[in-house]
Amino acid sequence: MASKKYSDDGSYILSVSDIMSGLIFVFIILLAVFMISLMTANEDSLRKENEYQANLAKLKSREAELIEKEQQANKMRVSLEQKNAELLKKEVASKELQTKLEEQNDKLVTERNVARGYLSEIAKNSQTREALLEDIESTLQKHGLVVDMDMKHGVMRLGEDAILFPTGKATLNDAYLERLQTVSNVLSQILPCYAAIQPENLQCLPETKGKLNSVFIEGHTDNVPIRGALLNQFADNRDLSTARANYTFNKLVNDTELLKQMQNEQQQPVFSVSGYGDDRPVADHAHLEPTNDPKNRRIDFRFIMSPPSTTDVEKALDGNLG
Repeated sequence: MASKKYSDDGSYILSVSDIMSGLIFVFIILLAVFMISLMTANEDSLRKENEYQANLAKLKSREAELIEKEQQANKMRVSLEQKNAELLKKEVASKELQTKLEEQNDKLVTERNVARGYLSEIAKNSQTREALLEDIESTLQKHGLVVDMDMKHGVMRLGEDAILFPTGKATLNDAYLERLQTVSNVLSQILPCYAAIQPENLQCLPETKGKLNSVFIEGHTDNVPIRGALLNQFADNRDLSTARANYTFNKLVNDTELLKQMQNEQQQPVFSVSGYGDDRPVADHAHLEPTNDPKNRRIDFRFIMSPPSTTDVEKALDGNLG
């Protein structure tokens, strides 16, 4: 019996139509599902993109922080290097300063020791001069001649008790010339031992050799001015005092070979002359008015000892260092 493929009322067409409608529905459903899935995927992708951008921003921020910290660290490193360099410079400068201070200290110590040596020798010279003047004074006293000694300044004064120049005169009478000769004899016995070259005929101590540098024969007057006929001989009191010093020098030194030959360490004559007029009166004998004062009409001998030599200072330092 043959099957019936088609019905008279067209049910076959309806069936295909239904199938097509179902398929379309299914497609629509699938499309909707796809669209929903796509939208969900887009949302997820957008969310992830936003998260990525946020994370990227955080990373960039962190990177910027790290860069800033690195820059700060570099700045600190540079600052530390600069400070270290400054400290090194200061250390070098400090060492140089310390070296200079040590050199200056050594120099000061040396100078101090040299000064101590000089002072020691000067003190010894002062003691030597005092011993010399005491020897001269005591020897003159044995010959009956009294002189005034200023030990502090090294001055022997031939005042009115020893010799006396008449007013306005630059010469001595015979009695005073005898006394001046006594002074010359005593000095010629003592002073040559203090010269640079000691005479062989005198019993000299080796430690006194070259100790005397100079003996100044100083002339003085009272304050009575030069006037009248005296102006033909002397211009003023200074001229008169110089004449008295020259007269004493000639009688005392030039007439005595031992004194005339005396020289100091610089090979210069020991004796020299000077005149002070009435500028240096004896203490308590300064007068406002012209006064005939025999105390001021005098001759002074000023003794100057030789300054310490390098050898003397070195010898003195041997006992002072420590």
